[in-house]
Amino acid sequence: MDSSSIQPSTAPVGDIGGAAGYAAIPATSASKYPSETELLDKLCERVYELLREDIRAQRERVRNYGSRRW
Repeated sequence: MDSSSIQPSTAPVGDIGGAAGYAAIPATSASKYPSETELLDKLCERVYELLREDIRAQRERVRNYGSRRW
C-alpha cells in the first residue's frame, strides 16, 4: 500500500484504534515534505547530526553516572 491510496481520516487517532491509527499521521503528512533531493539531503543530514549529538550526550551521561560530583 502506498501513501496515495490512504484516505485521510477526520477521527482522532485514538478513535481509530490499533497500530493503524499511528500510520495515518505519517502517511498524510508525508505529502508535506519536499520532493527535491537537495532539501531531502539537508533534512537527512540534520537528522543524522541530531542523532549523533544525542548518542554523544548519552555516552557522556553513562560515563559520569558513577562518578562523585562533590
